[in-house]
Amino acid sequence: MSGRLHTEGLIVVQGAFSRQWAAQFDDDLAGEFMDALRAPRGVAPRGWNRFYFEPYAEKVRGFLDLVTHPVLTALSEEMFGPDWQVVELGCDIPLPGAINQPWHRDFPIPDVTRRERRLTSIAVNVPVMDVVDGPFQAVLGTQFYDSEDLEGGMFPPDAQAAVLEARMQSFYAKMGDFSVRTGLILHRGSAMGIDSRMRQVAILGITAQEDGAVVRRRQDPADPRPPRIRVSQGFYDSLDPELRAHLSHEVVSDTTRTLPPHRTEHTFEGLRMGRRAS
Repeated sequence: MSGRLHTEGLIVVQGAFSRQWAAQFDDDLAGEFMDALRAPRGVAPRGWNRFYFEPYAEKVRGFLDLVTHPVLTALSEEMFGPDWQVVELGCDIPLPGAINQPWHRDFPIPDVTRRERRLTSIAVNVPVMDVVDGPFQAVLGTQFYDSEDLEGGMFPPDAQAAVLEARMQSFYAKMGDFSVRTGLILHRGSAMGIDSRMRQVAILGITAQEDGAVVRRRQDPADPRPPRIRVSQGFYDSLDPELRAHLSHEVVSDTTRTLPPHRTEHTFEGLRMGRRAS
């Protein structure tokens, strides 16, 4: 499976969970999204009518099922060794009328990937409803593409849009599926019809110890920007010790009931209102 990630940049695992499981995941993410909208800086814009936020893992039933899924744990160890880290639980939400995002990758290509063609992170996308419009679109095999033309190392020039659209594939996921991709693959969220339903996609970030997300947290633990799983002490204490070892976390309260308001630090300036940063 890791071989396909290196050659294509994305794989789909079909039927990983039941439709009932996905529906429950959907309910919990919706509740968290409503809470995040009420909080200052609780959500981050990712384009017209499209938002991103970071739900509290302990308030999403199914989180533990996801992070302990045997396909994911085996793949993470195969790619990153026994000390792989879960660094992020996010949620991307396109609303009715959302427009095409610009083509992008999630971060500039790391030096180790440029030199050795070795990936240090993966993103697990978990749709919670059948995708019938506005699919995730990606150009397979672009994860090692490296050019000075990439704005900020992430956004290809507008002149390449027609070429990318000719090569892209659209992924119409089903409830219970999940996909695994590298954030380096060129991709975009596509437009949603005005009559579409709000569609949530959970995003789980898993990395190697050497990945920048882990390294930056260790260099400056007080910096709120590097991703981490924010938890209550009670929830963390309830976890299996083996899982704790894989959780890059920050304790933010004593109990689930006293969790602070949502705050999303993971902004993405180039996707605000659907325009690249220039």
